Amino acid sequence: MVVHLLRNPRSGRRASQTPAAEELIASAVAGNEVVELTGASPISSSQALRDAVAEGEVERLVVVGGDGLIHLAIQEVATREVPVTIVADGTGNDFALALSQARKPEHLEEPQAVDLLRVTTADNSEPRWVATIVIAGFPAAINARANDISLPIGASVYTLAALAELPRFTRTQISYSIDHGESTVEDTSDSAMLAIGNTSFFGGGMRACPNAEVNDGLLHFTSIEGVGRIGVLRHIQGQRGGTANRDEVTRHVGNRVEIRSKGIEFWGDGERLGQSPVTIEIVPGALTLAP
Repeated sequence: MVVHLLRNPRSGRRASQTPAAEELIASAVAGNEVVELTGASPISSSQALRDAVAEGEVERLVVVGGDGLIHLAIQEVATREVPVTIVADGTGNDFALALSQARKPEHLEEPQAVDLLRVTTADNSEPRWVATIVIAGFPAAINARANDISLPIGASVYTLAALAELPRFTRTQISYSIDHGESTVEDTSDSAMLAIGNTSFFGGGMRACPNAEVNDGLLHFTSIEGVGRIGVLRHIQGQRGGTANRDEVTRHVGNRVEIRSKGIEFWGDGERLGQSPVTIEIVPGALTLAP
């Protein structure tokens, strides 16, 4: 078998992978021909993967990095039934955590299909795929700040970014509709934190959508409403422990969400997606995971 390898040498704010990651890479590619797809930039890596997939060359893809590199990879392999093996070696590793792969990867006996989110924003003509959670409001501001911080290493960067952004905290007025089969919920939200999840985690282990599972065929809508700076910090702390279930938390499940309000920044997998109006859909079985 030919195994294509995609890695980010800067994953986890490091210059190279950890010994544990290198051991997992060696295990994943053992006995196979290896084709390196990693380029000098995300754009060149993306193009190399796109070309290989288009030519039908990818029998298995090994992605070594965090949520950002997974995000890059799924833009090219979603719905194409290309088996993907994930070696978690990034800053947040939220998708791997949702797959119970952050520390001790769960080795599947055979390929397994999992869901992805498909996101269409007002300022991007092409939909974007998201593996974890789409966020807006204060968590999006945290994400943007975290991307500009070179230290510390690991998930603590999100805590530091939250504290840095707290003086700028404001709530976001959101008008939305959620479709779930034949039923539709329409409402507005004075939202401090908005998360629409395929999985539970974002921001290095914050459990924003605690009931989300990667293969349940549903998107999970969470909005924390009407709280101020102290309240939002309490929720951030609560989400680290998966306990953010309070009266000010609104939750829904569905198949499709439309955010009608204009000019709101949305992020997913640690990457900027674009501005609202935005449509988010769950696509069951869009990604194939390999042992």
